[in-house]
Amino acid sequence: MHGSTVNPGAAASLILNRIVYAVNWFSLAAVFSLIASEFNQNISGLGLATAAFYVSIGIFQVPGGILAASIGPRLTAICGTIVASLSVLLTGFAHSLVEIVVLRFFVGLGMAFVFSPGVILITRFLRKGSQGLGVGLYNSAFYIGSAAGLSGWSIFASLVGWRASLIAGGLLGLFTSVLILISVPKDTWHSNFKVDFLQLKRVLSNKWLITLSVTLLGLGVGNTVVGNFMPYYLEDAIHISAGEAGTIASTTSLSALATAPFWGKLFDKVSDAKQLLLASGVLMAIGVGIASLGTIYSAVLSGVLVGLAAGSGYTFGYSAVRVAKGIDREYETLAVSWVNSISLLGNFVPPLCFSYMVIQCGYSFSWLFLAVLTSAFMIPLLLVCAVPSSPYRE
Repeated sequence: MHGSTVNPGAAASLILNRIVYAVNWFSLAAVFSLIASEFNQNISGLGLATAAFYVSIGIFQVPGGILAASIGPRLTAICGTIVASLSVLLTGFAHSLVEIVVLRFFVGLGMAFVFSPGVILITRFLRKGSQGLGVGLYNSAFYIGSAAGLSGWSIFASLVGWRASLIAGGLLGLFTSVLILISVPKDTWHSNFKVDFLQLKRVLSNKWLITLSVTLLGLGVGNTVVGNFMPYYLEDAIHISAGEAGTIASTTSLSALATAPFWGKLFDKVSDAKQLLLASGVLMAIGVGIASLGTIYSAVLSGVLVGLAAGSGYTFGYSAVRVAKGIDREYETLAVSWVNSISLLGNFVPPLCFSYMVIQCGYSFSWLFLAVLTSAFMIPLLLVCAVPSSPYRE
């Protein structure tokens, strides 16, 4: 990576922040069986906590993008990391499911202020022509963290307890905020920024950005449910240990990790966003549907396919934000935030639907339903006649 990097220290701190960010995203799912046992809860409790997280992280994407345009992506990412990390830390002291749900809302709020600034910052610290690789590396860091959160934290929690494991994740997050403060150069271009409502309207009404949002929402339907429910599903339905369940669930992250940089390089060379995203959507639907077979082997295969689809789809999607025309440089963070907002906010529904359908109809039907839903969200992409072909930052 060094040969493509103009500021290795800054890039490294952002990647480490992204790893811990992902750990704190998935650690609750990894330890929820222990929480459910202590608080006498079932899968519906995990559904509520997950939904609260996605509502928050979706709602606050656009405010986060506006804030980044006002005070700069560096300071915005630092503030968001502090809020998310403190909320994760305090979850370790929770005494009821209600407290956990409220704190997960604040975890989502903080994380909403981190991702889009991080995407913009990481591409700045890579040489021209390597922006797709930068997004791929940034996504790879997320998959490292999600694998650690699902597998490592389930084992860690079995040794030290779920409370101590969450407190440790929160402390790690606070540490990465200090690293960004020290190593990432201060923003300079934002000092004269004022909200231009005409430019804001161009971003929010851009058809290509909206199409990308819906497509990523479809990918997120599968990725959200597999990523957050697979550990609990394996323990509850297939009756394996928390450590084994976390390890199997982490195959999603590991397969995405292994291929995300490749997808970034592919986008830099091909740039046919429509076809690349369609292929990712089909693969995601197949991966989610395979989980309905109800065996350890199908769970592993499902995890691998979902990981491949997520690694490719998100890399293609966020890289393709750059080809939206008519958007000023100061609004590039907002463009990413807008795409993220729709895709993440919509993902508060699948956890609630999945947990409800599991109780009413069982796991097999629920997995198949989510596979069909993933496919349905690819339809708007099929209807796009002309895909932008040149970056808005030239």
